[in-house]
Amino acid sequence: MKSKLYSAFTALFCAFTILGQCTLFAADRFVSPTGNDSAAGTLNAPWKTIQKAANTAKAGDVVYIRGGTYVERVQINVSGTATNRIVFRNYEDERPVIDLATLSAAQYLTAGIRITDKNYVTIEGIEICNYRTSSDAAVPAGIMVTGGCTGIMLVGNYIHHIEQNNPETYNYDANAHGIAVYGNSNTAIEGIIICQNQLNDLRLGASEAIVVNGNVNNFQICNNVVHHVNNIAIDAIGYEGTCPTASKDRARNGLIAGNKVWATDSSTNPAYGGNFTSGGGARAAAGIYVDGGTKVVIERNEVWGSNFGVEVASEAEDGVTDYITVRNNIIRHNDGAGIIMGGYDENRGSTENCTIANNTIYMNDVQNVWAGQIQFQFYVKNNKFLNNIIWANPSTKQMIVHYPGSDTATAAQKEFDSSNVFAYNLYYTVGGSAADAGFVMFTGGSIKGFDGISAWQRSGKVAGDVGSTFSNPKFVGGTPSITATASQFCIARGSSAINTGTPSAQYAVTSAQRDFFGLVRLKNARLDRGADEF
Repeated sequence: MKSKLYSAFTALFCAFTILGQCTLFAADRFVSPTGNDSAAGTLNAPWKTIQKAANTAKAGDVVYIRGGTYVERVQINVSGTATNRIVFRNYEDERPVIDLATLSAAQYLTAGIRITDKNYVTIEGIEICNYRTSSDAAVPAGIMVTGGCTGIMLVGNYIHHIEQNNPETYNYDANAHGIAVYGNSNTAIEGIIICQNQLNDLRLGASEAIVVNGNVNNFQICNNVVHHVNNIAIDAIGYEGTCPTASKDRARNGLIAGNKVWATDSSTNPAYGGNFTSGGGARAAAGIYVDGGTKVVIERNEVWGSNFGVEVASEAEDGVTDYITVRNNIIRHNDGAGIIMGGYDENRGSTENCTIANNTIYMNDVQNVWAGQIQFQFYVKNNKFLNNIIWANPSTKQMIVHYPGSDTATAAQKEFDSSNVFAYNLYYTVGGSAADAGFVMFTGGSIKGFDGISAWQRSGKVAGDVGSTFSNPKFVGGTPSITATASQFCIARGSSAINTGTPSAQYAVTSAQRDFFGLVRLKNARLDRGADEF
């Protein structure tokens, strides 16, 4: 029942968002593979190319693209207004396909559809595919947004087989994207919405399936489906020099919500030492990643079958990823940790002032690499971990681990920071107990294990993990497998997760916040633990 309610909620969310930014349209224009660019652009006399419409449409127009194949890269050269946007969309239930198989990817970033310095444009219901290169000088993308733009909406598109096929290992110059949003101007890309798209079968090199990078403000990445990609699925980036003004060079004030992400795996990616067919590369790709971004909410996503679930870190040496909220997500059955935080060595930036709350983090570390369910690396400070259900892999029983792996870092750089606060988490593993739940941290000059919740609470490093307990949360699906549906992670009547979260005086939740399934988060005086509110 809840999954149906959630689907209805998310569909309405996007519908209201779209309708709220559109008004009556000035005219309907039509494009068809059988048309003529010298025609009138009407239903009976359509244009032939999408580019003709992208040069001609006026504010308020809807450009209907008829089904069929279009072999062209499209540059949007027109803008709408806040009350009269321009919409490029499929006609009724027809399927227009921009198929780039016969076009060579040009040098630098090129895309099936590109928008630069334009405003209030919607791209909806278009399939973009088969854009491939083996050159590390070319960066193919499905859709690309650059410059200073306001009110761009990318809705319900299908992007697949965008491929960087350069076979050289550890070549970080070889890249591709599904949807790339690069705020490379001092004028921000403001209010972009990336909603209800599907992206799959992408070879990305050192890049990402969906990315907002640089001067991007007030973005939404919601209700997308991303799977079978060989690097990061969704990423919000800062500090890469994308924007010429350093103070603006961070994706910020964003929402990443309601996405379903699976099969994010870099082991077949040459950029990570892998082979496209035989694998062998590092399993290092996160389903959702914030790298140098700030003030981003990550909520109601489901991430499974990926190398990591959610990563919050800054790869820039002097950078910081901060004020990130990760809440009400189901993060399960990933190869390594469900949540990973902090830089991978002592030369990275820090992760600070983040809140990880009310997530269901279940049976990650599938590869048995002793990554735990939550893994910390370097420089994790002033973060809160509240009300999570943390269900460990029974092979390791590891809940939370801190492995600052480096042969050159000092003991002080490796030390687990005592500013992090843990409280009211619910730990469990099949066949385990409160006494053998595993916790690891670098403290006092060495890696130390803490066997059992009591030892972890007495470590002096986690604010006592007050209110945290060990028991079976009683999912309605029992012990859900990797093929489980999200509804199997609902908690059943009698669950120890019910009304046992952080007291409201210590952790305020607004009436607008929803659980994973889109239902009211706070129903009683106390929150439930995990992603579902009973």
